[in-house]
Amino acid sequence: MTDLRTAIHICDDWIDIQLPDQETVIAAQMAFSANHHWTEIVPALGSIALQFDPAVISPDEAASIARDQLDHATSAPKASLSTATIPVCYDRELAPDLKHVANRLGIAPETLPAWHTSRAQSVAMLGFMPGFAYLDSTEECPAIGRLASPRQLVKAGSIGIIGRQSCIYSFDSPGGWPIIGRTPLRLFDPAKEQPALLSPGQTVCFRSISRAEFENWTQVKDQ
Repeated sequence: MTDLRTAIHICDDWIDIQLPDQETVIAAQMAFSANHHWTEIVPALGSIALQFDPAVISPDEAASIARDQLDHATSAPKASLSTATIPVCYDRELAPDLKHVANRLGIAPETLPAWHTSRAQSVAMLGFMPGFAYLDSTEECPAIGRLASPRQLVKAGSIGIIGRQSCIYSFDSPGGWPIIGRTPLRLFDPAKEQPALLSPGQTVCFRSISRAEFENWTQVKDQ
């Protein structure tokens, strides 16, 4: 475990903890989730933030509790997360940068869906907006980079990729990631007990669907 004397930054009602890797972040998140002191737990790529109520515990007490929990984080069992299968339509109208990305990868555009669905992916973190998933792959991939000019509107469900890292937009928003497809699934639903569809550490598999399947899925979702 990393040196906690320098890794923890204490604020009035927040603690920010720098961690060495994503695996440790996930283990720490599990350890912290079992404690009632934290009002919010926010994992990131190499850190985790804990919010607490200063009317209940002082910042120093919160830091001491965090240190004790973090000491046991490495031995915590891994979360039993089911693999998420994400249907994606790679139709050109929904994948405006498919040809650009295929060129950067050195493959034919028509083979990009098969290339993408064959890659092992996992959720590195949620951020940017509720349910927005940052994905990471352990497989090598040429750098693709962001678009020279970000779009003013990227539709919810769009799949972006810049290399080994990719993302899934949870809402309509501006964005600069090259888009290679779109899923009809809703990434964030505040009406559900667990609003976010994906969780950090979860394995993700993409499955190619036709435009007709995409449209039918969307119509059912909107009913």
